[in-house]
Amino acid sequence: MAKKIVYLFGWLVVTINIANAGMFYDFNVTHDGNLTTLEAGSDNPIGTNLTVGDSFNYNIKADINDFWKVDVGDSFFPFLAFKATDSATRTADITLSLLLDGIQQFTTTINGVVNTYIHMGTNAISLSTGLKFDEMILDYNLTNSTSNTNTITGYFWTKPENFSGISYVNNPSSVDNPSVPEPASIALLGLGLAGIGFSRKKKTT
Repeated sequence: MAKKIVYLFGWLVVTINIANAGMFYDFNVTHDGNLTTLEAGSDNPIGTNLTVGDSFNYNIKADINDFWKVDVGDSFFPFLAFKATDSATRTADITLSLLLDGIQQFTTTINGVVNTYIHMGTNAISLSTGLKFDEMILDYNLTNSTSNTNTITGYFWTKPENFSGISYVNNPSSVDNPSVPEPASIALLGLGLAGIGFSRKKKTT
């Protein structure tokens, strides 16, 4: 009898832990300075309804060779967030990371951040002048909400460049690294010049 009670208690604890774990969503998008595209295999944030205990990872990458640059350091609100259906007070634990070429440039963790109105994400984030990043990662865990409806209806900001003080730098490699002629092209050019020199020499003799 005692073994059965221990077994049932253990099963109940596991069941409660699973229930409290909530759902996890993985949102991955690419931004090219104009359009934001949902990556293949990503969960679609639009229409996703979060309940207390649910969490998501929101990852935005700039297009190849592009990046964002903070031209004027400031506090940006809300830096990275989704729009929600209803106005409510929502509490969450968040971690925001900004990376450049896979290397972390900035990170902050805030437990118990309070989102009011219709956004779910960061509040004000202070960034320094000169900071560059090509990837933004937001880990968000909803711990409380005054509304039963926490449905994501859209992106609050997908363009940090919408903020005054942040710019989107488009494909700088094409400007900084001009194309270098192929060796074969150089060889052909050399042969051509040698031919011209030989013909001039022949005429003079």
